[in-house]
Amino acid sequence: MAVLATLKKDRLGEWTTLAEFLADLRRRETNSVAALALALSLPPEEQRELAHGGGLAVLVEVACDLRLPKGSRLAAARCAVEAGASGETLAALFVGAGDLATDPRLGAAAKKLVESGLAAALAQRAGAEVSLEAGAFARAAHAGASAVGQARLKELIAAAPKGHAGAAAALFSLGAAELGERERWAKLLQQTCSAHRSAPGAAKRLGLAPPWPPNLPDAFAPLVQEAEKAAAGVTAPDAAAAPVRTGPRASASPRASGRLGPPLAARPGGSAAAHAAAPPRTGPASLPAEPAQVLPRTGPTEVGRKVLAPIKPSLFRRPRGTLVEGPVKLPPKPMPPVAGRAPESAQTPSALGPLPPEVPEPRPIRRAAVAAGPFAQRLQSLFDDRPEAVERLYAAMEARAAVSGLPAALEELDRELSQPRWKGRRAPPGQLERLAAAARAQPEPWTAAAGLLLTRLRIEGA
Repeated sequence: MAVLATLKKDRLGEWTTLAEFLADLRRRETNSVAALALALSLPPEEQRELAHGGGLAVLVEVACDLRLPKGSRLAAARCAVEAGASGETLAALFVGAGDLATDPRLGAAAKKLVESGLAAALAQRAGAEVSLEAGAFARAAHAGASAVGQARLKELIAAAPKGHAGAAAALFSLGAAELGERERWAKLLQQTCSAHRSAPGAAKRLGLAPPWPPNLPDAFAPLVQEAEKAAAGVTAPDAAAAPVRTGPRASASPRASGRLGPPLAARPGGSAAAHAAAPPRTGPASLPAEPAQVLPRTGPTEVGRKVLAPIKPSLFRRPRGTLVEGPVKLPPKPMPPVAGRAPESAQTPSALGPLPPEVPEPRPIRRAAVAAGPFAQRLQSLFDDRPEAVERLYAAMEARAAVSGLPAALEELDRELSQPRWKGRRAPPGQLERLAAAARAQPEPWTAAAGLLLTRLRIEGA
């Protein structure tokens, strides 16, 4: 398959079949996860190849795993959308990976993930009760506003059944309503924080403990802080608090824990004085003495692990003397001749004296490029005549206006249009028509952005 050749391009692995790669990806092998990020730039037909043979379920699992790198999650989400995920699979993808909708690398898949995924999640009643899943639903819906706009997102959420906890949390994160069942949310966050703090470190690394901080919108920050204060005294059980045995043999000897039977028999030819000095074993008077059991001398064994005595130095090895370090004296090293200068015998004397040495000119200072603004990618898509460029540009303007206000957002857009990178660029006529058509009967940020864009682009394109 063509996609397999791309995954092996950086020599991260030598997978012979796509099924072998998907098996490593399911186990979260480091090389397979890193190679998956290369699929983000593949054409759609090659991205669909990853979903063959049960690969769609693996892609959804990787996209929803918040512990993995963002590039690999983006590639998995985009390939899953291109492969036609639907129903319960699409609902799980939206809830677990909807926070990626703000990344422009998803392209047109972001809008499809938000519109189709949100509807599928509501149909599957995902996040209907107050839970971490409802919080993830709200986080995905909040991020989806940058792809489809707040007005369209509210229309999609309006189809949610009454009392849907995820939909209510999403409206709260957008500032459109108050948070319902606030006490239940506070209790859930306190229990989650306590469970995370009390879990051992190994459980956290393996993903068996509840994640903290949870995947919630920024509007839940006060509740998260209250939960952390309430669980400030909760700590994980420390392994060092167990009883400590003194001496190196106390922890290594299985006989000290009482898990083995009688002591091992003495070696043949051992010291007779040691046998005579050893006290005889005595048992209860009612029980007869048992004969000593001779076991092979292979070293003590504790819980399946062999513990042997340390290696003793050989008696037949002769010392090779003592190494004494003194001051190091290196021979003098003559200075090498300077490249580009003639020897003294070849130089011609001048009447004015020796010529001054030539000083090389310094290299010109490289100037750093101007950082791209929040509308740079959107304007690039507009000039590239992408079909979704206008809607995404308006959605970005609405998002910036909600954060910093409409005047500040218009100033940022005007500043971006004044950059030298857009000088001489001509907007396609079709995009100008879309700008004018999309601004009719739309929210105020869309209308204001349309007026500024049409004025600037028509003047530059004239």
